[in-house]
Amino acid sequence: MGLKDKQTYGEYYWAMQVEAQKFFDEDIEKTLSPYIRGVFADIPEISELPAGMQNFIRSMGDPPLAGFGDLVKLTGAEFGAEVIKEAVEPSMNMLKRAINRRSLETWLTPLQAVTLSSRRKIEDDYFYLLTASAGYEKIVADALFTSEQPYPSIPDLVLYSRYHGDPENVWSEITKHYNIDPVDYPIWDWLGLQRINTIQAQSLLKRGFYSEPDFYNEISRIGWHRVDQNAIQDLSYILPNPMLLVQGGLMQDIGDDAIITNISRGDIHPDYAQTYLDAVLTKPASQDIVSYELRKDPSLSNLPERLRKIGIHPDYNSLYKELAFQIPPVADIITMAVREAFTPEIAAKFGQYEDYPPDLETWAMKKGLSKEWSQRYWAAHWSLPSPLQGFEMLHRGVINEGELNMLLRALDVMPFWRDKLTQIAYRRLTRVDIRRMYKQGVLDEKEVYESYLQHGYNPENAERMSEFTIRQTLATLSKFTSGDIIKAFASRMITNSEAISLLGDIGIRR
Repeated sequence: MGLKDKQTYGEYYWAMQVEAQKFFDEDIEKTLSPYIRGVFADIPEISELPAGMQNFIRSMGDPPLAGFGDLVKLTGAEFGAEVIKEAVEPSMNMLKRAINRRSLETWLTPLQAVTLSSRRKIEDDYFYLLTASAGYEKIVADALFTSEQPYPSIPDLVLYSRYHGDPENVWSEITKHYNIDPVDYPIWDWLGLQRINTIQAQSLLKRGFYSEPDFYNEISRIGWHRVDQNAIQDLSYILPNPMLLVQGGLMQDIGDDAIITNISRGDIHPDYAQTYLDAVLTKPASQDIVSYELRKDPSLSNLPERLRKIGIHPDYNSLYKELAFQIPPVADIITMAVREAFTPEIAAKFGQYEDYPPDLETWAMKKGLSKEWSQRYWAAHWSLPSPLQGFEMLHRGVINEGELNMLLRALDVMPFWRDKLTQIAYRRLTRVDIRRMYKQGVLDEKEVYESYLQHGYNPENAERMSEFTIRQTLATLSKFTSGDIIKAFASRMITNSEAISLLGDIGIRR
């Protein structure tokens, strides 16, 4: 039995039907395939589909067998229907809008009516009209309105019932507000309870309230997987901040590598751990750096680079260089001034620059003193004669009064007192000299009185001493007796040596 071996009428009929279907399919393929190929050619995205799907689509445009006719016909019909639908949809929408504009038969939905009524935007009559148009009776519309009103969730109702009823018996209060299933209620009740969270569990572990097994059990209930539990325990404890880790590591001498590792553990990115360590390590103060550079190189050629490392802005380099070279304290400057260090010609006259050692200039530069200041220090360092030595030199004619005045100036004697000190530099007349000069007529009575004042007697006693001198001289001239001399000595008017001198004057020897 077959298409080629037809023996019965039925076989012949079937063979003719198959043959006719074949010609019919081929005709369909010839008719539709070119259009399908053209459509697919305009769709470049087909190349992005899987290979099997691409082969199937290409077969629609170039069927390999006549049996593809029905498939091509169905595909073409479906494709055409979709294309026609998409093509006419805008027009249909326009038609619908035109009809709606004429009929005005689109109404608000019942839910929209509930929303507007809840917001007091429509009256009750309008609300019932809208719901009635949807088939709702008033009682049903009221129920719809109530059902759409916001209502607390079960967790909110549980919370409310804890505060407005018995916290230990929430059921009695919540059933007044919600028809909750008794089977489900214990779940809702438990969900409404506060529970230990991870941070609280970690705190309880640190305080010793939880043992490690208790802690692991609690975080398991919280929801932490066992592979994470050790990490959660480790996170219970905070690390010292990076600064403390650095300081502690330095004290413990654990080495830079360990310190760098600890810095990263303290929340500093590993790429910047060394930078952080360099930043927090103590650096010399700017003054120490200046002093160091002065010792190494008084020209301070490396100072800007050193200052930059401790954060000094380059704009201030000249300031630090200027301040590196010291100006002596005011007291030293004054000493230099009074010792003529600022008048080189006078200082040179006195030999104040002599014996200036070259090494002093070198070491002074290392201390920030220029050559000029070190020379002034040298000129002012010499010891000066004392005022008494100056007076003695004046008395002996070694110096004159002008040079004595320069010495007193160098000794910091105020100008007001210099001439007065010069005046007392000369010796006074002794009391014996006073009496003898008066006796010889060299001094008059007034000069005798002034001479005794110069000896330190007050005016009253100077007057008495003058009277004594006058009387003594007169007594000598009129046979002054030894009794008078002894009486004057006993009255403390004259000293022992003066009494002996007077007794000698009248011829009495020891």
